[in-house]
Amino acid sequence: MNGKFPWAQPFTGYRVTLLVGFLAVVAVSPVIAQSSIEKAQPFQMAQSSPIEGSWRLANIVESPTPTPMVPQKTPELTAEFTGDRVSGSGGCNRFMGGYTIKGDQLSIGPLASTFKACEESIMKQEAKYLKALEGAQRYEVDDQGLQIFYQTEQTSGVLRFTSKAVQGLW
Repeated sequence: MNGKFPWAQPFTGYRVTLLVGFLAVVAVSPVIAQSSIEKAQPFQMAQSSPIEGSWRLANIVESPTPTPMVPQKTPELTAEFTGDRVSGSGGCNRFMGGYTIKGDQLSIGPLASTFKACEESIMKQEAKYLKALEGAQRYEVDDQGLQIFYQTEQTSGVLRFTSKAVQGLW
């Protein structure tokens, strides 16, 4: 036994690492360290989905109509994706609900909304928007923004969004 440092004897055959700034001392057996290194998986940071964020509806393209419907400027139609929840404005009412993603497949809903009355044209636009969101099938995100491809009983089409931080249309 080492008379000078009696506490050092239990650490014989171990690698001692001092992490400066963290004030931590770690003793690792060389055998455990080697087998741990061989089995170690690369560290991966949790990544959010590319759909996460705040989006403003730029237009709706419905089949077979080639001309996109541009929503009325006031009030704007929005969608905010956070975690597994979506919320936003349908133009008159606030809505909220859940969503799931598997690859590029997207499922939204069911959606719930507040219940206030607005002009008939805004209410029709809102109903179409919420129905399209609930009919989501898949999505794409690129440097232009977010596209949600949907299918309802009446029609199919694409909801095109820009980031709320970006003004303008496609």
